[in-house]
This record gives sequence, structure tokens and C-alpha cells, in this order.
Amino acid sequence: MSGLKVFLKEGFNVAAVMGLGDVIAQFGVEKKSLDEWDAGRTLRFGALGMVFVGPVLRRFYGFLESRVPKTYTPIRRGAIKMLVDQGLFVPPFALAMSFLVPLVNGEPMDKIRQRIIDTYPTILVRNYMLWPAAQMINFSFVPLGYQVIYVQCVALVWNCYLSIVLNK
Repeated sequence: MSGLKVFLKEGFNVAAVMGLGDVIAQFGVEKKSLDEWDAGRTLRFGALGMVFVGPVLRRFYGFLESRVPKTYTPIRRGAIKMLVDQGLFVPPFALAMSFLVPLVNGEPMDKIRQRIIDTYPTILVRNYMLWPAAQMINFSFVPLGYQVIYVQCVALVWNCYLSIVLNK
């Protein structure tokens, strides 16, 4: 499959999973009725998956794959990748998402800044409750071509949480 086709397929997959996470958040957690559903919010959240989350994760996972020696055992490779992911990648990525979600929803900069101050530490702490174990499995056992979609499947729960926190 050509690079563009892979990019588009993965982008659509991530957009669909992120959009589904927002739908679950709105209907399952926020208990909205169909009349109250903010379809624009769902589309914007999904679009972030298409143009930002999917491409960034794909490139970062490819970078990790090329940098961690293949001579290491799968568990050792997975542990190194997970530590780099959680220690170096996640803090700025979570900050970017904490900025982008309210931005695409049209919030003013002062409100976005305050939201980041109020929510970013909690988002990071909760990230570390879920993602190290999920990424250890991902980087140790999931083939590179399926790592982004695996993460997005785990992220259904995470995206519900982020959607609720970042769309308040």
C-alpha cells in the first residue's frame, strides 16, 4: 500500500475512533439526548485524530522502531519504547491536545490557558494510570503497522475522558 493510502487509512481509523470516543462521552457519560448531541464537537474531535493524532503517532512510533535496537528482546524493546513514549513524548503531546481541543471548539485564548492550568496536571496523572501498561503491550507485542490502531482502541476510554475534560 502506498504511503498516502496508509496515511489516509490510518487517519480515517483514528478519526473514527476519536469521534466514537466523543459520542460515547456525550451519550454514555454526559447523558445527552439525541437532540442535545453536539455533532460538530464530535466531528472536530475526530478531525483532530485525522490531521494531528494519527500522523503524529505514526511518525513517532516509526521513529521509536528505527531507534531501539532490534537485537533486544521484545520485552526490553517494549520497555525502552514505553519509557521514551511516556517520559518524553506524552507531556508535550498531552499539552498540545489540551490546547488544540478547545481551540478547534472556538474557545478564547485566555480560557484555553486557564483550562490548561486547571486540567493538564490531572490529565498527565491519569495518563500514567492507563498508558504505561497499554504501551508496554503495544510496543512489545503489536506489529508496527497495527500500533496506532491498537492505541486508538485502548484510547476509546481515554478519548471519552479527554473529551469530557477538554470540552467542559
